[in-house]
Amino acid sequence: MTTETIYRSCPTCEASCGLVMEVDTEAKQVISIKGDPDNHRSKGYVCAKSQAFRYIYEDPERLTKPVKKVDGQWQEIGWEEALSETAERLAAIREQYGKDSIAMYYGNPNGHNFSTQIYTQMFITLLNTERFFSAGSVDQQPRNLSCELLYGNGWVFPIPDIDHTDFFVCMGGNPMVSQGSLMSAPDIGSRLKAIQQRGGKIAVIDPRRTETADVADQHIFIRPGTDAFLLMAFVNELFATHQVKPGRLLDFTDGIEKLEPLSAPFSPSAVAAITGVPAQRLRQLVKEFCAASAPVLYGRIGLCTQQFGTLASWLVDVINILTGRLDAKGGAMFPRPATAHNDPAAAPPELGYNRWQSKARGFPEYMSMLPASLMAEEMELQGEHQVRALITVAGNPVLSVPNGKRIHAAMEKLDFVVAFDFYINETTSGADIIIPSTTQLEHSNYDFMFTSTCVRNFAQYSPKTFEPPEGALDQWQIINEVTARMHGMTRADLEAMMLDGMIAQLQANAPELAHLSVEDIKQKTAGHDGPERLLDIMLRAGPYGDKFCGNGLTLAQLKQEPHGIDLGPLEPRFPELLATKFKRIDIAPDIITGDLPRLRAALKKGPGDRMLLIGRRHIRDMNSWLHNLNNYARGKNRCTLLINPQDAQRIGLTDGGMARIRSRVGEFAAEVAISDGIMPGVVSLPHGFGHTYRNTQQSVASTLTPGISANDLVDDNEMDVPSGTSVVNGVPVEITAA
Repeated sequence: MTTETIYRSCPTCEASCGLVMEVDTEAKQVISIKGDPDNHRSKGYVCAKSQAFRYIYEDPERLTKPVKKVDGQWQEIGWEEALSETAERLAAIREQYGKDSIAMYYGNPNGHNFSTQIYTQMFITLLNTERFFSAGSVDQQPRNLSCELLYGNGWVFPIPDIDHTDFFVCMGGNPMVSQGSLMSAPDIGSRLKAIQQRGGKIAVIDPRRTETADVADQHIFIRPGTDAFLLMAFVNELFATHQVKPGRLLDFTDGIEKLEPLSAPFSPSAVAAITGVPAQRLRQLVKEFCAASAPVLYGRIGLCTQQFGTLASWLVDVINILTGRLDAKGGAMFPRPATAHNDPAAAPPELGYNRWQSKARGFPEYMSMLPASLMAEEMELQGEHQVRALITVAGNPVLSVPNGKRIHAAMEKLDFVVAFDFYINETTSGADIIIPSTTQLEHSNYDFMFTSTCVRNFAQYSPKTFEPPEGALDQWQIINEVTARMHGMTRADLEAMMLDGMIAQLQANAPELAHLSVEDIKQKTAGHDGPERLLDIMLRAGPYGDKFCGNGLTLAQLKQEPHGIDLGPLEPRFPELLATKFKRIDIAPDIITGDLPRLRAALKKGPGDRMLLIGRRHIRDMNSWLHNLNNYARGKNRCTLLINPQDAQRIGLTDGGMARIRSRVGEFAAEVAISDGIMPGVVSLPHGFGHTYRNTQQSVASTLTPGISANDLVDDNEMDVPSGTSVVNGVPVEITAA
């Protein structure tokens, strides 16, 4: 046995906790994975998901070679055949039917892979299809849109400075399970407890008494999909009680005077019936928030994935601005990534919104994407605008997108489907060719995305652990190979183009680098290749970097720090970080306020009488990724219908019995779990299940955790209007005894 100790970060969730691994490099086996006590962020903490990437690596059903469907059966094929046939068929379809005859879906796991992320934009640009879909529109796209309109950059997110706040208000999030989504924070439980230990308070507003609500000082039930009403009432109360105190933010914020009349119809009393939150309870919350010395309001996916997702996401920031809690210690602050990828460009960018529309119903694009809810109808379209081919990249839209069974059926009618994936799952089973990538243990990584969502600035490099099998390719290499071949280029040509483009962009945005020639930068970074060379350039050009000629951070230095580098607490960055015209915040942008008539109409209509479905997550689940891993799948059924005792008694349901749940688009039977932890009138199903399709090769998922797909109950016609995000929370349903 040849043992080695390797330090890296966990690639499974946003927290990116530090790990120490003992491995047998000769046998290519992981002996153990534990928390790294010397990691300054996680200090030895890990959660159950820390073992996931090991189990994926060891899963015997994971693909390690390309496969092709021949007469309905999968056959292994060579890498050259897979790449050549894929590129040739996609190029032929594009040549004959046009660029928009190819659709693409980009999945959530790509956000945990630096090399894939860094090459994706070039792939999208050269593919140039208007049928690009991603998991983002079933997740955080309202946050992207509101941040882009307020701050000029859709990837500049305000992150709660949780280590210094004294009143943490959490809406639509469950950080005790997520470890802090868009608030990347290892060992979130200790951080929340620390708020209380220093005399602070935690309030959770949620239709369910979540794991986070269990540790909070107060929990307020709210009717699903009504957060925007409550938040408008919060704004209304701030004006009514003269608590609008933006402080220094007033120097570069416009439009505050517009908010008082806009919020006028939404007093706490006016919204009480529709939200289920008594007016006095909301007024008391506002009073406590304003009385705290360092309060912060945080909203996450539950706010995004509802009928007024953009309004709700925007209003979180509006409240933090009106109370002076944006860009302030203990409030909502902005990380400073070592790669500077959220720094403003030299000139304010144009808003990428409504540059084209979907072919079926004319819905506007945002960020070069169409809403994933439109995926099936776009693929069903016949005639001139017909989709002929689909590319999926580490995604499973059949389970993760509303009405996924419709996507599954639409895929069967396409001329060609290729999946860049290493599982034959509910989506990829409909492919003609599957090209698997290496796993996290077989390539290096850098926590690129999550250095812009962290609660304390950091940088950590994760080295390759094992050499992959001969011929195996990383995801970025597969993407580049197919893209290059489609355009009559070599992968080396494409990578050279990417290198030149990155250097040119950096020099354009950083005057201090203008004296360096392209060749100077290439020469100084020649010790690395591929994505690591690009990472070295970004680190050296970034705020902590050596600028290619002095002291400062480089990739070589980062590699010498196995426990990661602490880059300090979050600090105020405004107005310099603003990428807007004149570096000012327009707090009431037209695209967002234009949706307020819809909110007013819904308020006038009042609450409906149907039960509402919401999602939930479990600490051992990560969307649909981990259900084929026996260590996580075993145990009691987690895919249960959570229902309040009052509703269960009224309908005639028993704990452990079966209920039938019906929506406009689907119907299922589910095991009942009765709990007073969910408010009356609301039921909950977890996300990511539904492993019931034939022809998959995930035996653990299909036998131990089949469950039902909550998304097959979600109406794909219902979207947040400004962003196009799917409405997966607050879905009207009927519940009967099965």
